Amino acid sequence: MKHKRILITAAVAALLLVSCCAISASALSSSPSWGTSSNLAPAVVGAPVGAGAPGVCSQNGTNLDLFIRGADNHLYWKESPDGTTWPLTLAPLNGTLASAPCAVSPSNGVIDVFVRGTDSHLWERNTTDGGITWNPWVQAAGNGKLAANTGPSVVAWSPTGLAVFVCGTDNVLWWTTSTNGGGSWGTWASLKGVLTSAPGATATTEANHQIGVFVRGTDGAVWYKHYVSGSWNSWTSVGGAVLNNTSPSAYNWGDSQIGWLFTGTDSHCYRYWAGNTIGQENVGGTLTSSPSAVAKANGFIDAFARGSSGQFAALYQNSFNYPAYPGGWGVWNALGGV
Repeated sequence: MKHKRILITAAVAALLLVSCCAISASALSSSPSWGTSSNLAPAVVGAPVGAGAPGVCSQNGTNLDLFIRGADNHLYWKESPDGTTWPLTLAPLNGTLASAPCAVSPSNGVIDVFVRGTDSHLWERNTTDGGITWNPWVQAAGNGKLAANTGPSVVAWSPTGLAVFVCGTDNVLWWTTSTNGGGSWGTWASLKGVLTSAPGATATTEANHQIGVFVRGTDGAVWYKHYVSGSWNSWTSVGGAVLNNTSPSAYNWGDSQIGWLFTGTDSHCYRYWAGNTIGQENVGGTLTSSPSAVAKANGFIDAFARGSSGQFAALYQNSFNYPAYPGGWGVWNALGGV
């Protein structure tokens, strides 16, 4: 994967061993959203090799692109032009994955996919023509290492601005950024905390580049960290009970809502969003993986996860369409060919 970018993070050593820092509390603040950013929480629960939620992004606010870790640990891709109609075949993108993938589309036709490789480093593959051609795999962002059984999360705040978040081998949250589409990267910087999952992140395209990052803490709850106006707020707990070995996922839409999903200890999918006063929303399902989510347009959310109903490792999709049915979700539908 060739790239095209430069970076802006505080200079800190690559994410190997550093002392773990306790999470401190601060007020949760909401950030607006941008439907093309997405993330994927990579941990898998009780599923065979190759299972796990996909990386998902939308290039144009209508289509959806899924990136799936296959049973052979290679990367596979499938695209739905309308977000609901899926081909039965998968396009192979090769590689040897040690995590589920995460994906983001900074602009129409551009897709960046990140994974944890078998060497524990961050690897990337991308396209600039909507998937007609793909650049080769490249090791991204220097020599930082990811904790075992975790994968990265990526966000885009502009057509060339990317940020990647990982759980380091010290169980601390680390991040690095690029301002030139991944052509070059800044130094890895520690955001502290004590993580028991991979991160899930989302970003806006506002001038002040707001970012929200969600993780599972040592108490099993979702913890949140917010970036705005060039600085990070302190960690704060936003509740919930996240199933062990799974990770939260985040989305945002329009200019008013940032939200997150997670697999609960009852294996149901739960949704919450900043400013919500009615508590977490049970989206149902019987999940065997973390969820992944993207808001391709204002009022729309598409969630994906592996499920145990009928097909143990089947991939399922559920969609939230606010204009069509305010406050409601559809049903979990199995996707063929995965």
